[in-house]
Amino acid sequence: MPIREGWELSPDRQDMFDKMMGMDPVGDPIITSKCHLGKDNGLLVVSNNGIAWRLKAGYSTSFYEMGKSKWVRWHDVGDLVPRKPGQLLAYIKLRKNGELKLDKKGNIKLIKWPFMVDRNKDEDKALFAQRKAVFNDVMLELFNQYRTTSDPPTSDSRI
Repeated sequence: MPIREGWELSPDRQDMFDKMMGMDPVGDPIITSKCHLGKDNGLLVVSNNGIAWRLKAGYSTSFYEMGKSKWVRWHDVGDLVPRKPGQLLAYIKLRKNGELKLDKKGNIKLIKWPFMVDRNKDEDKALFAQRKAVFNDVMLELFNQYRTTSDPPTSDSRI
């Protein structure tokens, strides 16, 4: 499946994209976008294999965090909850050394990832407004299409 129209890679993110594609089993990307994960700016790549996000190394980024990346298989996404247009909250299943972490009651531990889509460099304001309006629907469509009902014993997700 090629990248959906309107979700093409911003030219200023090509190096980050190349690193992500080389580091993680992203597969064929379906959407790409500049995206906040919490308070950090970065690049989001969503594919049939999962969600990859890479921190944009900038002047306010510490040396330790520079270029930090995250990779989550769809089976490790517990839920996606829309907030407002262009913003959603992902509930990610925690793993340690590939194995699910459980709380004292035996429930899977979850962390929250607040995603907010950002405008790409030189992107037309109308196109950005359109992308922002459909971001939640696109993400929910992909989540529902690729999620699984069972948790594999181990995973290569990197949170």
